Amino acid sequence: MDWQTRLRAHGGAATRRELRAVPDRVLTAAVESGWLVRPRRGVYALPGLPREAIAALSAGGRLSCVSAARSYGLWGGQDGRLHLRVGAHAGRTDADTVRHWTPNDAHPELWRVSFAECLRSVVSCADEETAVAVLDTALSARSVTLAGLRRIFEGTTRQSMAVAAAARPGSDSGVESILRQRLSVRGHHVEQQIAVPGVGRVDIRVDGVLYVEIDGFAYHADKASFERDRTRDTGLALLGARRVRFPARDVLLDADAVVATIEAVLATEEMRA
Repeated sequence: MDWQTRLRAHGGAATRRELRAVPDRVLTAAVESGWLVRPRRGVYALPGLPREAIAALSAGGRLSCVSAARSYGLWGGQDGRLHLRVGAHAGRTDADTVRHWTPNDAHPELWRVSFAECLRSVVSCADEETAVAVLDTALSARSVTLAGLRRIFEGTTRQSMAVAAAARPGSDSGVESILRQRLSVRGHHVEQQIAVPGVGRVDIRVDGVLYVEIDGFAYHADKASFERDRTRDTGLALLGARRVRFPARDVLLDADAVVATIEAVLATEEMRA
């Protein structure tokens, strides 16, 4: 087995001990040629690893909390700081790096914590709304089931288990989850990913009467997506359904204002009824 195969087997990075069958001259040549990087003494990685992964390896830590969540393709909230799980002998990091001083869990990937530990660290580190949004996106991506989520948080604190119990599948993004949570707290009945005949799936239906769509730039920036959204709006209009559409940025900047707008539209519906 060559060094590239060995590194891939360990998630793209490995210690010298794990590469002990590879001669030093081979590793040195690979580093000098740019086929391999050495972020820390005794640690080697493939150059295709994410920038945050290399930073974690350089510090002798692993991505944790929302940084790990992003590496697993989940919602990462609005905290752009690097979150690392580090031990007592961790190296230097930037001033805005958040260090989690806990022992690393057993995981073959050297640069991030395991998926289960990622979810646990998010719940213990991030605010509750962000944590639920991360868990929501994990459920929607089918990275974990509700039963699996219960097993992951079994034996943790009562607060952590309560946060995990608040997670629901259906949010394609953390933004949708945030809006779901805010509306639910206000006592509204929220349904997600509603299949409407002749229209397709709509992000949210509130109190059974108002359809809400959230436009995230990453998914609505191209012409085809724009036209598809307009077609859904037309389909809902033909059905006589009330609908509103918000940019994801509005929810992130002022979710309460978005909720107030939705409630104002609902009040109009009640007056008409």
